Amino acid sequence: MLQIFRIENGVLREKDTESILPVLAEEASWIDLVDSEDSERELVQQFLETELPDSDDMEEIESSARYFSDQQGLHVHSLFLFQSEGRSRTSTVAFVVQEGRLLSFRDSRLPDFRLLRMRVRRGWVKVQQPLDILLSILDQKVENLADAIEDVHRDLENVGYSVLEEENGELEEDIDRLARLEDTNGKIRLCLMDTQRSISFIQRYVRSDKNRRRTCAEIQHDLDTLMSHTTFLFDKINFLMDAAQGFINIEQNQIIKIFSIAAVVFLPPTMIASIYGMNFRVMPELGFEFGYPMALGLMILSGIAPYWYFKRKGWL
Repeated sequence: MLQIFRIENGVLREKDTESILPVLAEEASWIDLVDSEDSERELVQQFLETELPDSDDMEEIESSARYFSDQQGLHVHSLFLFQSEGRSRTSTVAFVVQEGRLLSFRDSRLPDFRLLRMRVRRGWVKVQQPLDILLSILDQKVENLADAIEDVHRDLENVGYSVLEEENGELEEDIDRLARLEDTNGKIRLCLMDTQRSISFIQRYVRSDKNRRRTCAEIQHDLDTLMSHTTFLFDKINFLMDAAQGFINIEQNQIIKIFSIAAVVFLPPTMIASIYGMNFRVMPELGFEFGYPMALGLMILSGIAPYWYFKRKGWL
């Protein structure tokens, strides 16, 4: 899919792509390729006379491959968070800032771009040049990551109540929920770190621009704050994970303790029954008239005695 935007009187506007070439000829301010077909890529590549990045290039993690400048423009590859099949995932978006134009290439339909597009339709995105569009996208990304952190914190509070306060909580399910939250928080932190690198790279090219330098500084400040919050969430997740595993171990130890005490309680009666179950010819108690009641009494007494001893010691 091909989406085209243009800056008009300081406001970003979306353009109709039914007649693509005339719009491109009017020097579109932002061309966004979303999971594009080969025909769309060839069309844009032919018009712009530039090589478009492929998926393998976009997934490189080295700084030299994600942030660089060449004759085509300023290249920034940034990770974005999205939900798929109930799990958090990341997708890389490649940006190229050229003279009078921003190009973006992505394989996924991301919520950050969907929300920015809604804001564009309402005329809320105020920009002056293509670099401002990129900064608006990154700022929108940071806001969405902040919302994602709030969601993780809210879910973590619910899991914490289940682990620490509910008497009949499902600890195995809680551990599974904690594992998912840890994965989500890790991907959020990864996106934040990637955005920090993106902003640091852009700052080197706006040193003489006071307004854009201030915008970058504000985004960087938000990123530093959110990074600290993700660290706090990691600590809390690890604490709850240890607590849940500890409670599971305690429950298992209680079961083992019951079996151990039962074995000790039944051991003396079993020994007495084994003694009188032997088939030796000379056994004095065999001729005793009250031998059977005596053996039963000894078995009961030998079972009660250790139970009473454990109870007195407070082991039960």
